[in-house]
Amino acid sequence: MKRGPIEATVVIENHPCQVIGLISELDLKASVENVKLGDNTTDHIMTFERKIDDEIVSEIKKRSIKSLRLSDFKVWVRTNGCGVCRLLYSSEIVVEKVKVIGPKTVLYTLLVLNNTALKDFIRKVSEGGSKVTVLNTTVVSDNELTERQKEILKLAYKLGYFDEDRKISLSELAGKLGISAPTLEEILRKALRKAVKYYLDKKVE
Repeated sequence: MKRGPIEATVVIENHPCQVIGLISELDLKASVENVKLGDNTTDHIMTFERKIDDEIVSEIKKRSIKSLRLSDFKVWVRTNGCGVCRLLYSSEIVVEKVKVIGPKTVLYTLLVLNNTALKDFIRKVSEGGSKVTVLNTTVVSDNELTERQKEILKLAYKLGYFDEDRKISLSELAGKLGISAPTLEEILRKALRKAVKYYLDKKVE
């Protein structure tokens, strides 16, 4: 049995989330971030790959309790809450990545406390009528970068965030990733600390 924090890639089919349903039904190129739970509702931030037009915003408004265009690429949406979102965002699970890959089908990269917590999550989601398939799991040590941290560091480097004459600001980079600037700052801080420790440990060896 695996011990310690685990990064797991899972696919959830028959996902009951209304926002996931919207993305599938309207064939939108969008990801979901910043989920906030209410008593009976869930708030989502939809981040689009391309500039959204008024027609799409209108369709989203019709199919949700409330919505608000935040920018050319982001829409805040409130819908009725679903069991899967409640499990994901109210438990001790860190949602690192979300990707809609088919009708009511979502690929998640999750960080869970241990193998027992992962099994418990799968059981509860399955009891709600959704199907969970675990694609892979990796034990994460304190010194290892998660896939999400690697992805963010690579993008930051590629876009010139670490250049002497910085080519992209923290806020701009956060916008491209669909997360807030404070959240990105914290992710970068932890990732860079791990990277520096790994480098120094290798030097000592």
